[in-house]
Amino acid sequence: MDRAGIEDRTYVDPGQQEPDPDPELPEVSEQCAAYCTAVMENCTGEHQAYTTEATCHGVCALLEPGDPLEPVDNTVACRAHQAELAGRTGEVAVHCPPAGPGGAGVCGSDCEAYCALRAGACSAELDTQEECVAMCAGLTDAGKFDVIENHEGDTLQCRLVHVSSATVDPDEHCRHSSLMPVEPCVEPEGTAPDCESFCQAVMTSCAGELAVYESEEQCLAVCAALPPGAVEDRSENTVGCRKYHAYSAMLAPSTHCPHAGPGGDGHCGSADEPETGLTGNCESYCMLLSAACEGFLGESFPDPASCESECTLLPGAARDSGYSVASAEEGGDTLACRLLHVGRALELGDPDACLAAIGESPCQ
Repeated sequence: MDRAGIEDRTYVDPGQQEPDPDPELPEVSEQCAAYCTAVMENCTGEHQAYTTEATCHGVCALLEPGDPLEPVDNTVACRAHQAELAGRTGEVAVHCPPAGPGGAGVCGSDCEAYCALRAGACSAELDTQEECVAMCAGLTDAGKFDVIENHEGDTLQCRLVHVSSATVDPDEHCRHSSLMPVEPCVEPEGTAPDCESFCQAVMTSCAGELAVYESEEQCLAVCAALPPGAVEDRSENTVGCRKYHAYSAMLAPSTHCPHAGPGGDGHCGSADEPETGLTGNCESYCMLLSAACEGFLGESFPDPASCESECTLLPGAARDSGYSVASAEEGGDTLACRLLHVGRALELGDPDACLAAIGESPCQ
């Protein structure tokens, strides 16, 4: 993105009149004025922390002031100290990231800052700061903060850019800074989601009794056996659809976690189809079973149709059956049990898991 054009693109509609050159702005504290002067002067180019000084003032007003004698934690004092060091030492690559809105792990974590700014500038999406920080861990970390480069893309840093802008323009930027990917903090249409980012999201949002994979390794193995699809998928039997539901689970886990699981729960893949008898999770089960245990199918399932035919008769085959690892571990002749063991077979290449996945103990 052109750095020279970011101000106009973000804040000025070319079809409107020029904005008031001297708008009435909130009073800026002496601490914020000094911090923003330093960070705007010392952190420039690829190390630029804010698009405008007004944005810096808006962010600063929502942060804890902190103690200039102990410039630590998610505070203005810590960021001001880092901005001063950037100018004094010339080590801008070291000191400008923590001088910016996120803190970069030196002045608090990027997730702590994002959640505090989101709650202060916009309506909070979760009940507590702790919940927000926990779900934020499922977002992709770009590894560096660049206010221009991170203006787009499905990353934590993109959300930081827009939640910072929301401190002065909430109507425009609050929606961009949601935990859920919202334009421009999305990947371009047609982009295939990678398994690492999907598993990071689903292992974060679906945990404990709502977990749908036993480990990140199991999630990665299942993901690799599914069609990747695209990031805009919402109902297809793809990783893209499951990633959408993994994000949705950050805000409504009991509803969306089963949809992000190996079967798709009838939301990622075929819903119940009375004319064929195929039910919500069977399409996924038979696809994953073929990938994991082809040498074990033999007479049990000589072709996909025979797998799907038996699958439709199993408890848990229908849409909204609510798959979870906890329910699958109960065993018995259920599709949940078989799906769990398919996942284990994909992860470990375990012959016993394949036998369970086709209906032997403990899935009998």
